[in-house]
This record gives sequence, C-alpha cells and structure tokens, in this order.
Amino acid sequence: MTWRPGVLLLGLASVGCVVWPAGSGPGAGPMSVAEALALRDGGQAVIVDVRPREAYEAGHIPGALHVEALEIDTRAAEIRRLGRLPILYCG
Repeated sequence: MTWRPGVLLLGLASVGCVVWPAGSGPGAGPMSVAEALALRDGGQAVIVDVRPREAYEAGHIPGALHVEALEIDTRAAEIRRLGRLPILYCG
C-alpha cells in the first residue's frame, strides 16, 4: 500500500475532515464512523486522530492514535509499522 502523507492535508480539507482511509487518495469520500470502528474492531485498521492536542484530550475515539495533522509526514513510518490500514479522523 502506498500513500502520500504530504497530499493528505489537502485531502483532509477537501472532504470535510471526517475520516479518510489511507490508500484511497484525497479525492475519496469520507468513511462513516461506524465503518471505521468496525475495521478497527476487526483488527484491520487503526484510527489516527489528526486533531490538535486540545481537541484530542477533550475527547477522542477509544484506542485512537494521536498524530496531529502537521506531524503526519514525520510520523508516517511509525504509522506504517503498525501494519494496519490507517484511517484518519479529524472531526
């Protein structure tokens, strides 16, 4: 699976920032939270919360990995090592 984190930020802005499955590109439509949770619960995906720390600390999806949007490029290898589909959540 190949995905480009640098393009990701543009994708987040263009889809209204709900959830965005990696590998589907920034033009992909948002995924429902229910579908994201089902993939997470099945061990197929990890939810990556890209909101600012304050928003994450105020409340987040249980088990979500927090990586602020501006850190995606520098933490991409860490996310890939998880071996699961990263689903980006931002609101």
